[in-house]
This record gives sequence, C-alpha cells and structure tokens, in this order.
Amino acid sequence: MAIHALVALVWLASLGCGGPDGAPRDVPVRVSLVALDAQNVPVLILEEEAGARLLPISIGAAEASSIDAEIHNQRPSRPNSHDFAARLIAGLEGELLRVVVTEIRNGTFYAVLVLEAHGKRIEIDARPSDAIATALRAGAPILVREQVFEEAGEAPASDDDERQSVGGRAPRAGAPATRAVEL
Repeated sequence: MAIHALVALVWLASLGCGGPDGAPRDVPVRVSLVALDAQNVPVLILEEEAGARLLPISIGAAEASSIDAEIHNQRPSRPNSHDFAARLIAGLEGELLRVVVTEIRNGTFYAVLVLEAHGKRIEIDARPSDAIATALRAGAPILVREQVFEEAGEAPASDDDERQSVGGRAPRAGAPATRAVEL
C-alpha cells in the first residue's frame, strides 16, 4: 500500500500538480505591464519573478486604470474600491498575506485573496484584477498556480515589441519593468 502511495506522489509531481506533499505549486510573479491589446482591451501582464514566463489577463478599464495608477504611484483624490479594500483589511486588524491566481475555467481566470485576521486565515474569491490591485496597495505577494501558467502562459517578449502602458506615464522608481508582448 505504501509503495502505491509513493508512486502516486511521484506521478502527480511529474504532472506539475504540486510539490511532494501534493499541494499545488504557486509561482511568484510581478506586474510587468498594463497595456492595450490590438482591440484596445486592457491587458494585465504578469511576469514570473524567477523565470521568463508571462501571463496576459484581459481586465476591465477601471481595474487597468487602478493598477496602472498604483504602479506609477499616482494617488486619486478619493479612494477607489481597491484603496478601500486594502484600508478595510488593515482597519479590521487583518493582513493580506498573498493573492493567488488559482485557475482558468471556461476562459475565465479566478483568484483568491489569502487574509489573516485575529489568528484566523480566510480565503476570499475575487477577480484577478481586483485581487492584484488590492495586493499592490497592501504590499502583498502575487502568485500564479503552476497549472495556470501551463494552460495559458506566454513566451517571453522580444526587445522589439512596443506597447503603450495605460495612461502613457513613466513608472516611478522601483516600479515593475515595463515590457510588452504581442497578444
């Protein structure tokens, strides 16, 4: 019986389904770029921190504007919904531990916010764009499940690709590198 369990674990690991304990593997990423694709649809580009894989996610205009404003250190005169979410978490003495893009189902990306408050861990389902915009404000890590990269990842961009970031502003010092991909 034990040999069968070991074989199953090795087989699962070989499929990229997770680590030796069977848990899914989450890959740290950073926001590389918020851009417009050829149809003028906002696209969020996530870049693997320790690799070259990119993950483009189509997002709404309001979320693109919010993410772009945050990475360019531009504060609105009044808090938007992502500022509100980060302030609400902090105000309730909670901490946003991480955001994870967990899956793609029927062409739609899914994410969770992993919070801790008063010794209790909570996972909240969210759209990736909202989760990432909140994570940027809270300084929380952004991760993507390995399975998501396998299903939808893109090859690295070439240096010849050009794409204008939403708003066309230069990023603040220390902001994520702005690279583009052909979508």
